[in-house]
Amino acid sequence: MKITNLFDPTGFINSDQRINYKKSYKEISVSFGAKNLGFHLQILEPKNFTYPYHWHTGEEELFVVIEGSATVRCNGEFKIVNSGDLIYYNTGPENVHQMYNHTDLPFKYLALSNNDPAEMCYYPDSNKENAQGSVTQNGIKVDYFKDEEDPRIYWPKDKL
Repeated sequence: MKITNLFDPTGFINSDQRINYKKSYKEISVSFGAKNLGFHLQILEPKNFTYPYHWHTGEEELFVVIEGSATVRCNGEFKIVNSGDLIYYNTGPENVHQMYNHTDLPFKYLALSNNDPAEMCYYPDSNKENAQGSVTQNGIKVDYFKDEEDPRIYWPKDKL
């Protein structure tokens, strides 16, 4: 049996910390030794985005909002989520998604997904694809954030 407390402030790692994508995370599934289920606690800094707008071929995702508020972009729709909300994304292009912390406070959530070894991820804003960490655009290997350095250009101004 493995136990952790979601409110324990220790053990967070700063991610890449690129402009517009500042966040920290606690990788719980790895520390627990999980093989088929991925789960981590993430804190998204104010006025930042989670990841580029994307969808998955094999990984379903469930996000549990622990603290704060953010705006979810999914298939051109925008909704505000708050503490206690569950957000589920199935696979496929109709579940393309991204979150933005539109507030001045951190946004904390637990992310859960199945681990699919054949997973592919697609990024419609920048026409990229990701196969097991190898990101390409029009067949050429590129940086993960290429053409999404400032995701605000893809969002309506009234949603930021």
